[in-house]
Amino acid sequence: MSLYQAITNLSVPRKGDPGKETDLVFAGETIELDDDVAALFLRPKRDPEVIRPAKASGEVLPRLLPRQLSGVAINHRTGKHIGVPGPPADARPDPAGSSSVQVLVPEANEPQPDSERGPLGEAEDIPPRSRRAPKAG
Repeated sequence: MSLYQAITNLSVPRKGDPGKETDLVFAGETIELDDDVAALFLRPKRDPEVIRPAKASGEVLPRLLPRQLSGVAINHRTGKHIGVPGPPADARPDPAGSSSVQVLVPEANEPQPDSERGPLGEAEDIPPRSRRAPKAG
């Protein structure tokens, strides 16, 4: 058993508990862990590591953001990160020209920026219904 310091709040499993209950350990507390339990909180199973050896307890605790702890782990079989956003590290690159941004020139019939503020043209008067020409037919 070795002494470790928790970098963030942890739920540490109780040894030999049939109910699989856990103990809450607050950030900065020193805890005594077996090597197999400590391995759950260290690389390669966790990234970033959430405990450190008690010898390093004199240093300032690193600040871990929630997004760093949310779902980021390492797959036990493949050794690859789980929950990291973006394409996998071994993904093939996009074909040439498939990910480019194209800026199109607006067509002549589309409204131009600030065209609403310009002078208005002459409005066409619509005669009342009674003076309209009768429909042919």
